[in-house]
Amino acid sequence: MALFERRTLEAVGVDIGTSSVKVMELQRTRRGYRVNCAAVESLPRSAVVERGISNVEQVGAALRRAAKRARCKRKNAIVAIASSHVITRTFQLPEGIKTFEIEEQVMIDAAQNVPYSVDEMYLDYQVLASMEAGAEDSVTVTACRREVVDDYVSAVESAGLRPVVVDVDTFAIARAFPLVTATMSESLQGKAVALLDVGEVTTHLDVFVDGTVIYDRDHSFGGRSLTESIQSHCDISFEEAEAVKLSGKLSEDDQEQLLEPFKRTISQEAARALEYFASAGRGYDTVDLLFVTGGCLRLDGILELISNYTGVPTATANPFLGKNIKARTKLKLQPTLLLKACGLAMRGAG
Repeated sequence: MALFERRTLEAVGVDIGTSSVKVMELQRTRRGYRVNCAAVESLPRSAVVERGISNVEQVGAALRRAAKRARCKRKNAIVAIASSHVITRTFQLPEGIKTFEIEEQVMIDAAQNVPYSVDEMYLDYQVLASMEAGAEDSVTVTACRREVVDDYVSAVESAGLRPVVVDVDTFAIARAFPLVTATMSESLQGKAVALLDVGEVTTHLDVFVDGTVIYDRDHSFGGRSLTESIQSHCDISFEEAEAVKLSGKLSEDDQEQLLEPFKRTISQEAARALEYFASAGRGYDTVDLLFVTGGCLRLDGILELISNYTGVPTATANPFLGKNIKARTKLKLQPTLLLKACGLAMRGAG
């Protein structure tokens, strides 16, 4: 298994989130991609904690159900770990270094700059050739603690799948993001384009310029706060509250007391996330366009409200609408949870 796997693979993309698992198979075509199958399966509340697997059996069982429901034919799997568990470094290679010396240089750098023992982590690297004549090549090194990776591998194996690549979630999102922006009629060259992913307990902001991530940050806010508000307000269990949230079956009074404040909070968090970006010294005061993904998109009027709070044009991050990917109508209408799985499946599209 490796992060920077170079051979052509046919594999199912596996996204393990805090509240659900997602699986997707893509097939490469002459025009781009075709979605073979996809499914989402809920997870018990404590199966994934702080973006790490705490109950391998529960996650594996959910993955097995998702793969069966999607009718996945592939056994090879590509799974992503959270970027919060990963250390990524890029450094220049010494001039004239030989190919067989690169790995030794990587291990020396890791021993000096990664806060774990080399024996306690998995490590992979990729050499990046310089585009400028006479400039030195660089190498990107990615490292993660073995215990984190091993839990993901065990969960995938317990679902009857064969993990062949362990990816990083931010890499997967960056891979799928061009499918989102391809639907725009105007040129985005040189513009700052943001992606806000509102998860169960964490909201993540990525900012892209010409397809490259120039900024990313996690924010401690997510959809679970609405579930807990429903639980407290209606005096029901967490599982019952989650079912109510997903069904949208709230009275008008409950919607006014629970949904409207939550929608305002999401919008405020979006505005705050962009303020952090503006103060990060990346050379941009704001972004030109904001895409949003996550279960929050089920809420009526949420995109307009976010746009009002941020002052930025806002749209759904839908990777299935462009000409470069063929998907069933159902996926085109419900894309909110599958962006990361799509990025992983692209890598395994053959």
